[in-house]
Amino acid sequence: MTKMCCMCVDPNTSEILLGGHTSTVTKYDLGQQKVTNEIQLGDAGCVIIRETSNLCCFGCPDGNIVIHDKNTYKKASTITAHSGTISDFDICDNLLVSCGFASRGKDLSVKRSLLVYDLRMMRSLNAVHCSIDPVQLRFMPMYHSQVLISSQSGQFQQLEVTAALPQNKYLFEVDLAGSYCTAIDLSSTSKALAVGDSSGVLHLLASQEGTAFNSFSQPTYFPTENIVNFPKVNIDDYSFPLATVPMPHTTERLLSDWPPEFNRPGDRRTKPIDPEILRNMKMAKFVGGYSPNPHNMYKNTIPYELNLQRPEEFKKREEVVTNIPRVYQRIDVDPTTLSDSELHNYNRTKFSVFYNNKGNTYICTVLQMLYYLEPIALALKSHICQNTGCLACELGVLFYTLDVSDDKITDVDSFIQAFEQLPAAKYQDWQLYDRHHDKKDYLQLPQSLLTFLLRHLHEEILRPPQPTSAIYLTFGSKVAHRTTCVTCHQTWFNKPSINLTYSLDYPRDTATKITFVDLLKRTMQAENSSRHILCNRCGNYTPCQDKAILESLPYILQLNCGMSLSDSEFWQNQVRIHKQENHKSCPSGSNCSNSECKLSHGVEQSSWLPLNFHIKAPNEQGSLQFARGLFDDKENSTVGVFEYELCSVIAMIDAPSSQGLMLHSLVDRNYHQRQGIDDCGWYLFNGCSAIGTHNKEATSFGQSWKTPCTIVYKQVKLPKELFHNSTPNPHELFTPFNLIPGPNLVPLSSNENLTKGELVGIGLSVDPAPSCILRVVLVRGQGDHEGIPFSHDVCPTNYAPEGHQNVKLLYFKIKCLVDRGLILVGHSITKQLKYLNIHIPAQQYIDTADLYRPQHSGAIPPLQFLCPRILEVENVPGAHNDAVFSLQLYEKFLELKRAGQFEKTLKAIHSE
Repeated sequence: MTKMCCMCVDPNTSEILLGGHTSTVTKYDLGQQKVTNEIQLGDAGCVIIRETSNLCCFGCPDGNIVIHDKNTYKKASTITAHSGTISDFDICDNLLVSCGFASRGKDLSVKRSLLVYDLRMMRSLNAVHCSIDPVQLRFMPMYHSQVLISSQSGQFQQLEVTAALPQNKYLFEVDLAGSYCTAIDLSSTSKALAVGDSSGVLHLLASQEGTAFNSFSQPTYFPTENIVNFPKVNIDDYSFPLATVPMPHTTERLLSDWPPEFNRPGDRRTKPIDPEILRNMKMAKFVGGYSPNPHNMYKNTIPYELNLQRPEEFKKREEVVTNIPRVYQRIDVDPTTLSDSELHNYNRTKFSVFYNNKGNTYICTVLQMLYYLEPIALALKSHICQNTGCLACELGVLFYTLDVSDDKITDVDSFIQAFEQLPAAKYQDWQLYDRHHDKKDYLQLPQSLLTFLLRHLHEEILRPPQPTSAIYLTFGSKVAHRTTCVTCHQTWFNKPSINLTYSLDYPRDTATKITFVDLLKRTMQAENSSRHILCNRCGNYTPCQDKAILESLPYILQLNCGMSLSDSEFWQNQVRIHKQENHKSCPSGSNCSNSECKLSHGVEQSSWLPLNFHIKAPNEQGSLQFARGLFDDKENSTVGVFEYELCSVIAMIDAPSSQGLMLHSLVDRNYHQRQGIDDCGWYLFNGCSAIGTHNKEATSFGQSWKTPCTIVYKQVKLPKELFHNSTPNPHELFTPFNLIPGPNLVPLSSNENLTKGELVGIGLSVDPAPSCILRVVLVRGQGDHEGIPFSHDVCPTNYAPEGHQNVKLLYFKIKCLVDRGLILVGHSITKQLKYLNIHIPAQQYIDTADLYRPQHSGAIPPLQFLCPRILEVENVPGAHNDAVFSLQLYEKFLELKRAGQFEKTLKAIHSE
C-alpha cells in the first residue's frame, strides 16, 4: 500500500484498518499476517479513521465523512461536513464532532466552529462556536458531552457540545517552543493529556502532581470478585418471580437436572388472550387489529399456574384485582391523540374535563372538584387583577373555558406553569411530573394541594375594602378554643380563628362501632388533653384540656380523610359493621303478610356515609347537635337547623393493575342548563373519562381497593349573595391605561355603549421570527367610528412570563364582549386563539372563511384571495386590515344573500 496516512486498531481483535490517499481502505489481520478485506471509498481516499461498536467513519480530504456498516462494510451514509478539507473528528456514543477548513475562493481558512451530528437520526445539530482555531479535538472520556479542542499554536479550550446557551471560555495554553501541534490524546480518567508537536516532542500534562504515566496500561484485576447478594424469599411465597435470581455458570450438574427415567416431555399450552384486550380491540385498514395494553403483566413473562394451596392473603389480593369495575380502572391514554369519535367512547357527557399529559392527574381532579362548586367557580370567574402569575385569574380562565368550550378535554398546562412560579409552592415537593405515585402520595397530595389553594386563593381574591373573601365566606367556619386547667379548673378562651378544612379524627380502635355523624361531631368539636401550660392562677405547669367551640358553620364543609393505612381499614370496618347490623331483605318483599317479620320489605338501605345530615346551630355553650335525619324536637326542628348534602368525593383506587384518583361530583342544574339540559345528577370523572353514575357509587367504600381521600358537603339552602357573578364594565378594561398604542387607535368614549347583537371585528397577525409576537386588534362594526380599532393587544406565542399579563388582559377583554352579547366577526382565527387558551362561543362568532368556503371542499380561502374578488381591493397583511376586511366581507355576504346572488358569486370566484 502506498501513500498511507492513517490507521485504526480494533481493541477487541487483532485487525487494523489502513487508509491513505488511495481509493481503498485495507483491513489487515496481524495474527494471520494477511489482508482480509478491502473497502472501496473513492479517488479522494481518507485521512482519518474512527470506529464505534457498529460503524466505521472515514474522513476524506474533500471535507466529507463517509460512514460504513462495521459488519458488512457497506456504505450507510455520507456527511458533508466542510467545504474545504477536514482537520479532525471524534465520536462518543451517538455524537460525531468535526473541525476543518472552509474554502474562500482559492484559499482555505480554519472554521471557528465545531459541527455536531447525531448518528442515530443522521442529522446535524447546532454548531458550537470556538474562541480559537480548532485543528485537533478529542472527547473527554469522563464527560461524554464535553470535547477538548486545540489550535496549531498550542491553545486549548474545553467545550460542551450539547449546550444551547453561551459557555464559559475555559482556555489554557501549552508552550510548544515554536512548533506546531500535530496530535493530542486524553487518558481514560480525563486527568492526563498528551500533546505531540511537529518537532517530534511529546508533551505530558496532568491535572495534579504525582501523576504516573504507563506506556502499556491494562485494566486492573482485583483479587476477589464482587459478591452477589441474592434476595431473601420465603419458601411459601408463590408470587416471587424466579427470573430475578441469575443463573450461575457451573460445570457441575444442577439440582434440577433429573435423570431421564424421571422425565416426561410435555408441551405448555399458549396462554389465552386477555379478554380485556379482545374487548378493546379496534380494526384499522391495512394494519389489522390493535388494543391498548391493560398493564396487568410484565413483558415476556408467563405466570406460574401452580395447583397448590395458596395463602389467604394472596387469594384475597387476586380476588380484589378481578372485581374492580371497568369505570374505576386507570386510563393510560393520551386524549390529544384520539379522534372525536374515539374520545366519545371515554366521555359521553356534554361536559369538558381537565386533563394534562405530564402525569399530574391529581391536580386535574382537585380543579375539577372546585369547578363544580358553583360559588367558588363564580367568584374565580369574576376575579380581575393586574398581578402577574395570579392563580385566581388562571382558574377563572380555565373555568370559563369549560363553560364555553365544545371540546371534550381542556388542558391545564397554563395553570401548572403559573403554579410552578409561586414562591410559596416551591417549599414542598408536589411531584408535578411524576406519572405514578405511592399510595401515601395519592392520599396526601390532593389534600395538601386543596388546603394550599384555599389559603392562597383567599389572599389573591381578598380586596382591602372587603372584610373577607369568597373563599373564607364559603369554606370558613369561626372556631374558638376553650382551655381549662386540670388543677384549678380555671377556664379561658383563645382568640377565634377561621378553619377552612377539617381532618377526620378517627378513634384509636378502628373496629369500634361509630356513626359518621358521631365521627363528624368528634372532629368539629375536638378535645385535646396532651398539652401542658403554666397556669396563671395556680402557678403550676399542669396539663390542660382544649376544646374547639364553633361560633359559625361553613356553607361548604370540606373533610380530609387522612393518609395512613389504618384510616382505610377504619372505613372498611365501619362499612362491614353497618351491613351486619342492617336486616336482610325479606324474600316476599312488599307482599309479606307476616306482621312480626323483622326483615326489610323493599326499603332501600342507606350506606355508612350519608348523603344528607342535619346540624343544629351552636348554643351558648358552643356545642353542636348532629343528626342523620330530622331532630326529635318537632317544635323547633327547623329553627337553626342546617341541612347538608354530599356534593363531591375524591377517592383513591389502589390495585396492582390500576392506581389513581377518581372524582364523584354532584353536578347542579345550572351546569346542565348551560349545555341545554334541564337535569342534575352524579358523575364520575376518571382522567379523560366522564360518565353518569348513581349516588350509591359515591358513598360505597366497603372495598379494600377504594379509599376516600376528600369529602365535601354543602348546605342545601345557600344564600344568594354567594352566587355573585359580576361582569366588568367595558370602559374599565378598554381605558388608555390598558391599551397598547397602535395605528388609528381610538379608545371607547363614555357615550359608546356596547349592546347585545352589535358587531365587533377581530383581526390577528403573527410577526415573523425571532420575535413571534401575536397582535390582536378589535374594530368597531357600526357607529360613527365604524372600522376604527378600539383595542390593540400584543401577546407572545411562547408563553413568556413577561407577556403573561398581556394574555390575561386580552382574555378579560374578549370575555367582557362575549358576556355582553356582542358578536365577533373574524377570518379563521379561533384555532390561533386556542393556543392562548382563549375560546369564543360558536354562537357569538362569525367566521368569514366558513361563509365563503366552496361547497364539498375543505379548502379555506384566505383574505388575499377574497378581497380582490369580492371587495375589489388589495389586502395588506395586518391585524387591523384583517378585522376591517372581515366586517366588510360579512356585510357583502348579507347583501348578496338578500339579492339571491351569493351562490352564483361564490361559484364564479372559485371557478377562476
